[in-house]
Amino acid sequence: MKQFTQVICVAWLLAGCASGGSVGIGGIGIGGGGGNSGVGVGLSFPVGGSSSTVDNGQVDCDGDVYRVQPRYPEQAAAQKYSGRVTVSFNVKLNGRAADYEAAGDKPFFDETKRAVMRSCWPAGVHQNLVVSYQNGTTATWIENSLTAKP
Repeated sequence: MKQFTQVICVAWLLAGCASGGSVGIGGIGIGGGGGNSGVGVGLSFPVGGSSSTVDNGQVDCDGDVYRVQPRYPEQAAAQKYSGRVTVSFNVKLNGRAADYEAAGDKPFFDETKRAVMRSCWPAGVHQNLVVSYQNGTTATWIENSLTAKP
C-alpha cells in the first residue's frame, strides 16, 4: 500500500509539472517550466498556523514596540570606518515600516534598513531616526523624532 501511495504522489507531481503548474508536498515544491526550457520553480507552503505577514515577510507586531539594534558591518568595522545614516519612514497599522528612505554614509545603509525593517514601531507614526556608527565597534540610535502621520 505504501508503494502504491508513493506512485500516486509522484504521478500527481509529474502531472502538475507537465501542465505547466507548480505543486508541492510537505514544504518541497516542483514547478513546471514555461517556453522551451521545461524547467521551472515552484513554491509550496506548509499547512497550519495563521500568522499574517507584511510585504517584507515579517510577522505583524500585534502591538509590540521594540527596536532591533543595528550590527556594525564587518568591512566597515575592520577599517574602523565611522558614519551615520538618517532614515525616515511611515509605520503601518501592523507596526512595520513602509516608505523607507535613507541618507548618509552608504556603507551603513543595508544594516540600518535591516534593523528598521525587523523592528516593531508605534502604529501609524512617522519616524525620523539617526543611527550613528562609531570607531568600528558601536552602532547607536541617537535621535528619535516622532510625528503624527498627516
